Amino acid sequence: TNGDLPNKSILLGGEDAMEEDENVPSTMAPMEASTGSDELISRIITPSPFPHHVTGPTASRFRNALSRVTTHPTSDVEAWQALITEAIACSRNMAGTLHSVDADTHAKLDWIESCFGSLLSSFPYASSYYTNIAEMLLAQSARVGEEGGPLVDYGMDISQRVLQCEAKLENIFRKVLGVNPDGTLVDDKIGGLCTSSVDLWLLYIRKRIRDAVRQAATLPSVEEREDFVQKTTIDAYELAISHASFVVNNHVLWKQYLTYVKSWIPNPSFNTNHGLAQKQMLQLRSLYQRLVTHPMTGLDQLWQEYEVFERTQNEQLASALVDEFKPKYQHARSVYLERNRVYSATDLDMARLATPPVDKEDDDEDYIAKMKEEQNLLTLWKKRLSYERTNPERLSANELVQRVRQGYKEMACALTRHPEVWHMWSMWELLRAGAKDSEKVEHAMAVLELAQKHVPDCTLLAYGQAQVAELYSENPEKCLEIMERFLERSPNALGFVLHQQMVRRYKGIKEARAVFSKARRVLLESAVKESSAEKETGETGEATKEVAEGEAGAEGKNDAAENGTNGSRRMVTNRLDPAIGTHDNSTIGGDRKPGANNENEGLEGKTTPGAITWQLYASHADMEHRLNHSPAIAARIYELGLRKHHSFLTKPAYIYRYAQLLLELRDTENLRALLTRAVAACEADVGLEDEVAALWDMTLRFEAILSGAEPGNVTAFHNVERKRHAALMGAELEDVSTGGITSSGDAVVGIGSNKSTIADQLIRSEGYDISSNIVNGMSRVADVLDVMGLWGNGDTDGTSRRRRKKSPKADSEADLVGGKSDACYQRRQQFQNLLDSGLSPDQAESGSKLLSARDRMQTSVQQSAANLMIQQSPEWLRPLLLLLPASRLKTATMNKPPPHMIEMALSALRTNALPADRPVEEESEGDPRKRKRDGGDSSDEENGYTGSGGYGNQFRSRQKKRLNDATDNDK
Repeated sequence: TNGDLPNKSILLGGEDAMEEDENVPSTMAPMEASTGSDELISRIITPSPFPHHVTGPTASRFRNALSRVTTHPTSDVEAWQALITEAIACSRNMAGTLHSVDADTHAKLDWIESCFGSLLSSFPYASSYYTNIAEMLLAQSARVGEEGGPLVDYGMDISQRVLQCEAKLENIFRKVLGVNPDGTLVDDKIGGLCTSSVDLWLLYIRKRIRDAVRQAATLPSVEEREDFVQKTTIDAYELAISHASFVVNNHVLWKQYLTYVKSWIPNPSFNTNHGLAQKQMLQLRSLYQRLVTHPMTGLDQLWQEYEVFERTQNEQLASALVDEFKPKYQHARSVYLERNRVYSATDLDMARLATPPVDKEDDDEDYIAKMKEEQNLLTLWKKRLSYERTNPERLSANELVQRVRQGYKEMACALTRHPEVWHMWSMWELLRAGAKDSEKVEHAMAVLELAQKHVPDCTLLAYGQAQVAELYSENPEKCLEIMERFLERSPNALGFVLHQQMVRRYKGIKEARAVFSKARRVLLESAVKESSAEKETGETGEATKEVAEGEAGAEGKNDAAENGTNGSRRMVTNRLDPAIGTHDNSTIGGDRKPGANNENEGLEGKTTPGAITWQLYASHADMEHRLNHSPAIAARIYELGLRKHHSFLTKPAYIYRYAQLLLELRDTENLRALLTRAVAACEADVGLEDEVAALWDMTLRFEAILSGAEPGNVTAFHNVERKRHAALMGAELEDVSTGGITSSGDAVVGIGSNKSTIADQLIRSEGYDISSNIVNGMSRVADVLDVMGLWGNGDTDGTSRRRRKKSPKADSEADLVGGKSDACYQRRQQFQNLLDSGLSPDQAESGSKLLSARDRMQTSVQQSAANLMIQQSPEWLRPLLLLLPASRLKTATMNKPPPHMIEMALSALRTNALPADRPVEEESEGDPRKRKRDGGDSSDEENGYTGSGGYGNQFRSRQKKRLNDATDNDK
C-alpha cells in the first residue's frame, strides 16, 4: 500500500529514464532553513542535501521522479511513491543521528519533511503518509530519557527545532483528527476527516502520554504523578475509542487499550494494592462489555477472553453477565459476517491517493479499463454507505449519525476530487432524520464549502450549496453570495446562467441584464487574451456596443417589434454575409479547453475562465421572453449570438429555441432563413420521444422558468422534479443503494432477517425520495439542468438518462458549459448509463441504440429473480440449482418446488444407479401404438418428421393398389 513502502532507493526505470544533464524544475523550493511555522514545508527543497541524489547511479532516476511529481503533482502516483520511498529510506539511515545539532543533519531532515509536505499538499487526506511524518516528528521532538529521544544531554535548553517539531505534530493532529493537544475537539462542524486511521490515534495517544509524564514531573508525590498519567492516558484512549471504535482495524485499538489496562498490575499474584486491582477489574469489564458489541476481526477470541475473565472473578455473576451479553456478541458477529459479504475493506482501497477522476483528456490508452475500475470503486463505496444507513447494528440515533458520517469521511478521503462524493455527503447531512433543521443546514453547507476547496471549478457543487442556502436557510439571498464567490474563483457559462436566474429572482430585471453583460465581458476577455492585441480591441469594442444596444432595447426602444411587426429591427439570419462570424471567439487560443486549469495550481486557486457557449445567450433570451415579457429583446439576443458565434448555427437546440420565438412573433421570413441556414450547417439527429417523458419534461421546464419570477415558486419546482423522477424512474427501476439501475446483473445480497435488498431496506426506513436524493442527488440536478437546456447538448426532451441514440463522446467540448470537473462528471455519468444499458463502449461508439431503463429492467429481472431464489435456498442445494438451465418464463417470479419433493427426487437419484452405457435408440421412430406390416412404417410420417401432415409409404402403396384394381375392373 501507499503507507507501507520498502526501505530501498527509488527505481523508476533504466538509466535512460532521464538525461544526466537534465535540469531540476525551477518550481521547487531552494535550499533553506525551516521556518517557525507549525505547517509542514510544502515544497520540495532543491538541491537535495544527500550526495547520492546529485551524483551516482540513481541520481538520474531521482531527478526523473522529481520532474514527474512537479509536472503532475496530483496524478502521478508512481513517481510520488518512488520519491517517498527514497525519503523513508533516508530517514531510516539517519535513525541514530536525528538529534544531532549540525546544520547538515537539519538540512537532511528538512528535505525529508518537504517531500511529505509536498505530497500532503496535493493529497491532504492521505492518512498513511501523515502517520509516517508524524512518527518522524514524534521522534525528533523527544527529549532525553523519552522514547526515541537523544541518549546524551548536551546541557542546553530545549532547542528551537524540538519545539517546532512538536508544534507541527500537534498541528497534524488538529488538522486530520480534529483534536487539540489537551484532548478537546476542534471547533468545526466537520472535524478531522482522517479519524478512521487507527495508527494516527495510537500516535496521538503516545503524544498525550508523553505530555502527561512531562506535566506530572512537577507534582510532589509519586502517587499523584501516577494517577495523573493514568487518568490522562485513559482520557486519550476513550477519545480515540469514541471516534475509531468501529472503523476498519478497530481491533488493534481495542487490544492496545486492553494491554494498557492489564499492565497496571504486572503480576496479580503478588499485588498488594487492592484498590488498584478493583479499579482494573471494573475497567477491564467495561472494556470487554463494550468491545464485544462491535463487529471486528478476532471477535470470537475476545469473547472467549471475556468469558475467562468473568469466571475468574465470580462464577455466578459470570453466568449472568455472559447470558446478558451473548446475544449482543452474536449479533455483532453476524453483522461482521454480513458486512464482509456486502463489501470488502480491501476492495474499497482506503489507502489510495485521491487522484483526479479518469477523464478522456488524459489521452490514455487504458481509458476504458480505468473508467470501469473507477466506476466499480465508486459503486462499492455507495453500496457500503447505503448498507451502513440501514443501521444493521441497531444503533441509537446519535450513534448511527456518527457511524454514517464517519463512512462519508472515509469516502471523501479516498475520492477527494470526485464532486459527487461530497454532494452525496451533503445530501445525507441535509435530509437525515433526528436533528434540528438549522443544524442539518449548517453541516450540509460546511461539507459543500470544504468540497469547493478541493474541487474549485465544479459548478454543480457551488449550485448545490446555493440551493441549500435558498431552500433551507433563514436568508435565501445568501445564494447570491455563494454564486458570486464561485464566479470570482472559476467563471464559466453555466455559473453565470445560474447566477443570473437567482439575481432575476431576488433583485429584478436590470441586475439580471447586468449579469449577462458581465458574463460576455469576462468570458470573452478570457478568449481574447490568447489572440492578438489588435483583434482584442476590435472584438471587445464590438461586443460592448452590442451589449449597449441590448440594454437600450430593454428600456423600450423597439416598440414596433413589441407590437408584432418587424419594424426597423435588423435580422442577422438573412441580412448578413455568411462569412461573418466564422471565427468563433469561444475557440480562440487553439487547444485551450473550457475550464481547464493548471495542475500545479493550489486547491483554492483561481481557474481559467471558461468559453462562451450558446446556453448563455439562450438562457438570457428565455428570461427576456418569458419573465420580462419582451420577445423582441429576446430575438435580438439570439441574433447577437449568431452574429458573434457562427458555430451556434450547428447547435440544434439553439436553433430550435430561436425558431420557437420567431414562430410566436410570426416572423415567417426570418424563421425560414434561420432553418435553411441551420439545416445546411449541421446534421439533424432526431430520435423518437417517449410521450409520457415529454409531458413530464415540459412541465418541469416551465416550472423552472416560472421559478425565476419569485421565491415562492422554487418549492413548486422541486416538488414537480420529485414527482417526475418518481414517475419516470421510481423504486422499481432505480437502485437507491448504488445509484444505478435495478437488476443490472450484479449479485443480490440480502440483509436482515427477511433477506431483502439494501435498497428495499433504505426505502422502508428513509423513503424513496430521500434515498434517491442522497445517492443520486447530483445526477438528478444534472438531469434537471438537461431538461432546462443548460447541460449537455441542450436537448429539452430530457431523455439523456432513459434513451439516447448517441455515444458517450458525442458531446463536443463547446457543449460542456461548466468547469472541468463538471465536464468530467458528465462524461462519467454517460459512461455509467452506458454500462447500465448492458452494452460495451465499442457497441455504443458504432451507433447502437441504448435501451431504456424499463427495457433493461425487463431483460434482467429474470436473472435477478433466479439469483434471489438461489440465495434463499439451503446452502447444500445451491450448487445443484446453479447447474439448472435458465427458465423460459418472462415473469419476475419463479415457481419453486416444495422441499419434500426436492428431497424425494434427490433420494431417488442417490439410491438408483444409472446404467453404465447410454441406451441406443432404434432406427424405427414410429409410434408404437400404430400397426406395422412387413417391417415397414405404417404411420403417416416419414423421415423423422412428426406432425407434418404428409402421407406415409404404406398409405401410398394401398392407394396405388386400389387405383390399379379399379383400372383392371374398367378394362
